[in-house]
Amino acid sequence: MNAKHCFPLLVALLAAACDNTISGPSGTDTSGTSTPPTLTVESFEATLSRGQSTFYSFTVATAGAATGTLASVVQPGKAAALATPMTLAFGTPVGEGCAVSDAVDASPSLTPQLTATLASGIHCVLVGDSGQLTGTVIVSIRFAHS
Repeated sequence: MNAKHCFPLLVALLAAACDNTISGPSGTDTSGTSTPPTLTVESFEATLSRGQSTFYSFTVATAGAATGTLASVVQPGKAAALATPMTLAFGTPVGEGCAVSDAVDASPSLTPQLTATLASGIHCVLVGDSGQLTGTVIVSIRFAHS
C-alpha cells in the first residue's frame, strides 16, 4: 500500500479516536449526572384566635419529601415570642378547607417539626389552634417541597 492510499485511512482512524462522547460499560452515556429536584421554600403568616385554623395551598412539581415549620407565634403588638403549641399539617384542598393527611402539634422552632412524602399535585399546609390559645396570635409558617 502506498502513502497516497494510507492517508485517507489514517484520517478516518484519527477522527474515530477523537470522538468526544464519554461512555461507560455497554456504551452507556456517563457524561451527565442526575440532579436532585429543586427545593421550593415558601412561607406565610396568619392571624388566629381560639379554635381557628387557616391553610395555604401550593403545588408540588415532583413527588418527594416536604417539611413544615411553625417558625413563630406572637401576640399582635408584642415582640416577645410565645411557646404555645399549634397544629401543623399537610393535606389536600377540599372546597374551602384542607383535608389533613399528616399532622403534628408543635411548639415554635427553627427546625422542621413536620415531614411527609407528597405526590405531585396541589396540596395545602394548615396551621390551627391545638386547644391552647387564650387570645389572638400571629403565626409564621415555613415549608419546603419539591
